[in-house]
Amino acid sequence: MTRSVKKGPPGEMARRIDELDWSSTPLGNREDWPQSLKLAVALILASGFPMAIRWGPELVLIYNDAYRSILRDKHPEALGHPLREVWWEIYPELGPLNEAILRGERAALFAEDLTWTVQREGTTAEEARFTISYSPIPDADAANGIAGILVTCVETTERVREEEALRVHNQRLETEVVERTRERNRIWEVCEELLGVSNFEGYLTSVNPAWTTLLGWSEDEIKRMHVSELRHPDDAEHSLAGRRRLAEGVPTVRLENRFRHKDGSWRWLAWTLTAENGLIYVIGRDVTAEKLAAEALRESERQFRLFAEAATDHALIRLDAHGVVSGWNAGAQRIKGYTEAEIVGQHFSRFYTAADRAAGAPERALAMTAAAGSYEQDGWRVRKDGSAFLAAVVIDAIRDEEGELIGFAKIVRDVTERHEARVKLQRAQEQLAQSQKMEALGQLTGGIAHDFNNMLMVVSGNAQMLKRRLHEPPDLRSVEAIEVAAARGENLTRQLLAFSRRQTLNPVVVSLRQRLMEFRDLLVSSARGDIKLVIDIARSVWPVAVDIHGFELALINLVVNARDAMPAGGTITITARNLCLEADDAPDGLCGEFVALTVTDTGRGIEADILPKVFEPFFTTKQLDKGTGLGLSQVYGLTRQSGGTVTISSEVGSGTGVTIYLPRSYSRLGGQLIVEGEPPRGDEAILLVEDNPEVREIAGALLEHLGYRVFHAQSVAAALQFLASGEAVDLVFTDIVMPGDLDGLALAQRVKEQCPQTAVLLTSGYAKAANIPASGLPVLRKPYQLASLARAIREALDTQPAALLTRVP
Repeated sequence: MTRSVKKGPPGEMARRIDELDWSSTPLGNREDWPQSLKLAVALILASGFPMAIRWGPELVLIYNDAYRSILRDKHPEALGHPLREVWWEIYPELGPLNEAILRGERAALFAEDLTWTVQREGTTAEEARFTISYSPIPDADAANGIAGILVTCVETTERVREEEALRVHNQRLETEVVERTRERNRIWEVCEELLGVSNFEGYLTSVNPAWTTLLGWSEDEIKRMHVSELRHPDDAEHSLAGRRRLAEGVPTVRLENRFRHKDGSWRWLAWTLTAENGLIYVIGRDVTAEKLAAEALRESERQFRLFAEAATDHALIRLDAHGVVSGWNAGAQRIKGYTEAEIVGQHFSRFYTAADRAAGAPERALAMTAAAGSYEQDGWRVRKDGSAFLAAVVIDAIRDEEGELIGFAKIVRDVTERHEARVKLQRAQEQLAQSQKMEALGQLTGGIAHDFNNMLMVVSGNAQMLKRRLHEPPDLRSVEAIEVAAARGENLTRQLLAFSRRQTLNPVVVSLRQRLMEFRDLLVSSARGDIKLVIDIARSVWPVAVDIHGFELALINLVVNARDAMPAGGTITITARNLCLEADDAPDGLCGEFVALTVTDTGRGIEADILPKVFEPFFTTKQLDKGTGLGLSQVYGLTRQSGGTVTISSEVGSGTGVTIYLPRSYSRLGGQLIVEGEPPRGDEAILLVEDNPEVREIAGALLEHLGYRVFHAQSVAAALQFLASGEAVDLVFTDIVMPGDLDGLALAQRVKEQCPQTAVLLTSGYAKAANIPASGLPVLRKPYQLASLARAIREALDTQPAALLTRVP
């Protein structure tokens, strides 16, 4: 009968052992397991043979992937549970046997084809056969020197049934020969096990095809050879003894020996033999892999013993009943620095810090151990040289036969590196989470920016055209309201792009003192009349390179946040100082010369549990209608994209300080204010390439308003066809993101190759596309104002054409 067995993926048990909360089991935390248990677990996980460990007085079960088929429905709940809960139905037999091995009353156990009635599938009980090997796992610290049992188990139920079926088959062979011949022939041909008939003289008279498959010899070759020519000489004695037992009337004989392959190699075979009418009927199974696995197991056990004897990773210390050191191993000397002669006879409290000694920690540890029998703790200890290390400590009470306390066994491991690795891992996970958060937001904003900015372009462009045609004040106010709404939408997109560091920046070297003086009036207007704004920046503060628009927006965001934190009024102070940062003690590992610009307020402050979240997008402590939660996110994105960072400190009731770190610049100052005036005009011919009809219409209207002659194309293919017609064009104004095989950059390349005297200006509302530096051409970001469009067109016409570097194929 075929049974459904939970096999699971390879390596499942290693994962389950790692994920299980062992602290809830009798074995306790996995990091505190004895080395012998850890090595035994590693051993069974590396084996493809069904193996398990029964550990400790509770005989807690740990097993490998191959052992799952033995458990069936008991898997995976069996992991980490005592033997009496897993094999409860046979525990009256199994329990005393295992406990006797733990007590050292019997060295080991090997048994073949044991019969047990087990319940492994629902409520159904079944009679199963197992070949088992129970070996004690030594551990010097365990009772009787044995801490657990290594279990090797093979279920032989099916094999025993097959052997029984073969015996029955042989008994009925004479009366059912005609009926069974066809079935026998079919089995004979397809069976993967060796089936054969031999006489007592040692010659095979019939073999199935599996012999040739396994050993390489043809059927005729096998029949011509005496069995001694195939059998290994060392296996002759016990093989002949098995044949004699058959001759004496034993119904079934099982034995193992080696047969020679045609290539000269040897195969281990497990035989089941029965005799009838002067013939021997044999079934052979290839057990070479099992033999190799068993040999590997024995070698692993030998290496384990050698390793355990030489291990120096643990400090093993014996204490008398008063805490005086009486025993000291090499691991203790390596970890703590004292030789055995230096430390034996000294009180173990010298390993504790001065603060712990003053607090009575050593005495408390011994008292708790004496009361509970065991004590575990991680704490800082002191080496001989005075250096501190984090130690995982286990102390067990030692009692004599009458139960009197005679001392303590102390095991110490240096877990400093593990602790530091855990801290680093936690920091890395936090950084990864932040990075993934920004990446997700960047994907979102980058994806919608193109369509959103195209919509804003249509709204803003039409508003600009209407503003120049209307004259009535109510109409002008309506248009100005539309312009304000469009500007707010553009500003929202820029804030999102700034946080995700996908905003196109135009860094300019500026003096913070000069820039804030020019910007002071706007900052004052962002605060209220009951708030005092103080700007205190010395002339000696270094210049920095920063995107002026982004920097001014960041300052406004900080001032607005400070204002909202002071509903009853207060003071906002902006200061700056020069800093030389070292990576070890600087925020976000910054290293070099930086300017720290700090905005502080005297407001109500921020709670400590909220403070780590303030730079997250859309997080806000304000009311739902009082902010988008993107102000500090924009500050964060701008500073990180500019090569710096931002930090925040706050205390409830005492105000908040936000510090922006920007790298020092050694370039010349720039960033002069652009003097607004009448936008420049022209009469040149411009080819406008835009796939969005609404954007194409309003962009064309703006260009015509500036005096240019405008031709329209809705795709790159249409633009190339227009240029090929011979019509003279002074400038191609194209969107970067276009449908079809060619985009705006490809069009610019064609124009520079085929019409080198024609200027090119790119535009896009897609942040990622607008950040492409390889084009070597100016990019006007959507949505754009009439003045920005006029300056960009005029600059492109006046400074181009310039040769475009041909891309290397």
